[in-house]
Amino acid sequence: MGNLNLTFLPPQDWQAFEKFIKGVVDVIWKQEGWQIYGRSGQEQAGIDLFGYDEQKRFTAIQCKKKNLTNAQGKLLKTSLLTKKLIDNEISLAEKVRSPEIERLIFATTSSRDTHVLDFVRKINDERVKTNKFLIEVWFWEDFQVLIENHIELMYWYYSELLESIHKYDKNIHILSMLRQAFTRPAFSREMRREESGGDFIQAIKDTMEAITTGKLYNRRGHLITTSYEYKKITNQTWRNSIFQIYNQLDQIRKIYQQGIIDRTIIEHSASLEILDDRLSDKFNHIRTECLTEMNKILTELKLEKIDSELI
Repeated sequence: MGNLNLTFLPPQDWQAFEKFIKGVVDVIWKQEGWQIYGRSGQEQAGIDLFGYDEQKRFTAIQCKKKNLTNAQGKLLKTSLLTKKLIDNEISLAEKVRSPEIERLIFATTSSRDTHVLDFVRKINDERVKTNKFLIEVWFWEDFQVLIENHIELMYWYYSELLESIHKYDKNIHILSMLRQAFTRPAFSREMRREESGGDFIQAIKDTMEAITTGKLYNRRGHLITTSYEYKKITNQTWRNSIFQIYNQLDQIRKIYQQGIIDRTIIEHSASLEILDDRLSDKFNHIRTECLTEMNKILTELKLEKIDSELI
């Protein structure tokens, strides 16, 4: 996007803001099982989203959508977060068990507020003394930076804005979505005889679906974002490469299914056992080829490459 300087407005309603936050954590903390907590009307113990952060800490997020103007149309500058509200939400979050919360984040559409930061700092000063989880606030300025730094978010939530200023690129939209699909754990490391996590083949299938439908799901089957099928890519060479990647993933699927039949692959509830080293080698080789080809395309588009120990 070059040095394009854009202003991204917050989502218009709290449901859209909640979905936006889920998209953010799915991008910055890739495939860590983030979920929306409960449904509208249910007791949520001060939590809207939960999952694991980059340090594998069980993290809860409370979304606070603020109106930009009052009933008279006057711009509101103060935060909707108060010490009383934060204290109340902390009390509710402390009741969560199995697992206990290790980090609590307040995500707000409000602008950065020094008063809020001051009383949050004082709250944390007291909580650290008793070894309790700390809290933090993510203001809309923080989300502006995340959008600017992660082109996926820009295309997922602000494609209309990009179109309006003639900066939209369908190829970037599709390939940034596919890049996200290839950053999940199923593509991040070499396979060995025993693998933690039993969702390897589902991740392969989800990636294949992302290629053919433009719909990207996370490991729990929740839709993260939508784009376009790979056939909408305008560059014929890139389309051909993605088609070959799809066929290679389908080869993994077929080898896996035969391994289940032959009992050389055993599925456990939370792990995977591969009894034939030749199968592990095939899975590693094919995934390496897929990632290498994807990174060639991403490099040509000047997008961030996929990071994996396979390449």
